[in-house]
Amino acid sequence: MSEIRKRILVVDDDPQILSGLAALLSDEWEVRTAENGKAALTTFAEFSPDVVLLDVQLPDYSGIDLLHQFKMYSETSAVIMMSGLGNIDRVIESMKLGAETFLQKPFDTDTLTLTLEQASRIIAQQKELIAFRRAEAKEGERLPGLSPAISHLNDILPQIARAPSPVLIEGDSGTGKGILAKLIHNRSTRVRAPFVDLNCAGLSKELLESELFGHERGAFTNATNTKPGLFEIAADGTLFLDEIGEMELTVQARLLKALEEKRFRRVGGTRDIRADFRLIAATNRDLQAEVAAGRFRGDLYYRLNVVKLRMPALRERLEDLPILVQEILRPLAKEMGRAVPKVSAPALKKLTSYPWPGNVRELRNVLERALLTLPGDEIRSEDVTIEKEAGAAVMGAKNGLLPSEEWEIQPLDKVITSYVAAAVTAAGGNVRKAARQLQISPSTLYARIKEAEPRGRR
Repeated sequence: MSEIRKRILVVDDDPQILSGLAALLSDEWEVRTAENGKAALTTFAEFSPDVVLLDVQLPDYSGIDLLHQFKMYSETSAVIMMSGLGNIDRVIESMKLGAETFLQKPFDTDTLTLTLEQASRIIAQQKELIAFRRAEAKEGERLPGLSPAISHLNDILPQIARAPSPVLIEGDSGTGKGILAKLIHNRSTRVRAPFVDLNCAGLSKELLESELFGHERGAFTNATNTKPGLFEIAADGTLFLDEIGEMELTVQARLLKALEEKRFRRVGGTRDIRADFRLIAATNRDLQAEVAAGRFRGDLYYRLNVVKLRMPALRERLEDLPILVQEILRPLAKEMGRAVPKVSAPALKKLTSYPWPGNVRELRNVLERALLTLPGDEIRSEDVTIEKEAGAAVMGAKNGLLPSEEWEIQPLDKVITSYVAAAVTAAGGNVRKAARQLQISPSTLYARIKEAEPRGRR
């Protein structure tokens, strides 16, 4: 079984140099080449190389300018400059901008091999240092809140984080399942490796397979380059698959095989690649019911359901709302370049009297809107604008929450239309997903949406 090879990008305007270096390095490295600066920038962004061999002078860009952009894009890619000019000023300038070293052309194989070995060690040290600093900063991270449900999650978080087992997180959309997944990664022994996330909703079978497994050049139409998948990118780290209940059955089968055998193949590939990552999956659906209905594989469900966690809806933890408000306002205010505002008692009362069908995501939107239009340094009740959709009132009543006196009784047909619109919004615009959650057919839902459209648009 093959190990994942390091990636190298060779940038030079001489085709013979490109082909020669590609042939020389291909046994030990995954190689991409670019013959000008524009192609180099595109390939760098797509390929995320560990090392770049970069010529100083290109037809459309200066190698120094490219070096500067590469270092801004990635803090761990090593750049080795190449030149046949022997210009000492360029050597000094490139080293100041962060080039690891400089190769004088022509160079022999031994010199190149030694230089690449040194660059690999530098990369490993940089990644280790960055990961160590991040781990130190995140060691004490907790979910914000003091409610019983959140306190329980915080109590068991260290124990779950240390275990190697898959984790399944259940909960409504917008509750913060992704935040919990990131906390588990940050508190785990894999914190020094990548945390990679993907939302499976709305992705076709072909696109989802390409994203997860990667593909070889020529595997399908438009597959002009080899692409590493998220299984490779998440090597030794954590892969978070959100909305896993939306994954098609054929992709579920391939995912299960990769989890059980710890290896996989790219789409169109013949080489086995190791799959050493921890999987955290999340869903807002009842996967047991999906298994019973034949829409989710039972063997995959039981493989995922080793550790099951549930993120509570915001309406179930309204006592946490004052803490959440502060947690959300601090970064928002920083982004807007202003001081963190106070929140008046009437504003807080208004926030806590609402059932929050969109959960924490909706709360963040409301606070961001308030900050954008806030005239002073305090959020007042009148600064809090909540879209009181009739659907929200229905959802609140369904969960035992009475609407406030500010909500008006509306015609039933309008209430249903608003509720349908809220369901589609909560499903991220995915009509099929919303239809499943409403337990109606997609055609019925499309008809209801059509009825709600203004007459001029029909």
